[in-house]
Amino acid sequence: MQTQTANTTTATTSNRNMLTAKELDYIKDYLSWELLAMKKCNDAANACTDMQIQSKLKQTGEKHKQHYETLLSHLH
Repeated sequence: MQTQTANTTTATTSNRNMLTAKELDYIKDYLSWELLAMKKCNDAANACTDMQIQSKLKQTGEKHKQHYETLLSHLH
């Protein structure tokens, strides 16, 4: 039982305000996904001729931008 406790302790950081390397990797991936989604929405909106679809794509792109910025603000 002590061995199991020792293994779980080493998997987490000693300071709960610090992130593990694996957690940072997840956050980097999430930031990349949000940035890519934002860019794709904006590119699609610029290529779209239907104003309703263009508007929805821009709204969706803005949501991804908000997610990206919110996550970044938590890292500071």
